[in-house]
Amino acid sequence: MAARVRHVDKSLSRNYLKKSEECLKTAKECFINGRWNATVINAVHCGISACDSLTVFMLGVRHAGERHQDAISLLQTVNLPKDVIISKSGQLSRLIGIKNAAEYEERLMKESEAKEAIRDAERFFNWVKGLLSR
Repeated sequence: MAARVRHVDKSLSRNYLKKSEECLKTAKECFINGRWNATVINAVHCGISACDSLTVFMLGVRHAGERHQDAISLLQTVNLPKDVIISKSGQLSRLIGIKNAAEYEERLMKESEAKEAIRDAERFFNWVKGLLSR
């Protein structure tokens, strides 16, 4: 079954990038203040919004389904070098992989998980921002 998508005017890709950047800044503020759960949640949403920004910019669509893993599948259809897409898909996959634990499970996030989430979110965001500024 194909991933559900929503058509979005390509000019609106910057709006998703702004959302992504705000989530990244919030994640970093939360990390500084020892709020590991909020750090991870915001880092995850940074990655998702950055992915939306890129797919809107390049394809005119964004993921609109319930399975965030499908956003990675959509990302992999973007016409960019395969090795880059594999690397960036890995960063986004790690973020999406921790989303459920951070948002819905009873366990709390650890500092190390928060640090890794920011690392992946920041790298993914900076990559997307660089592509959009070309």
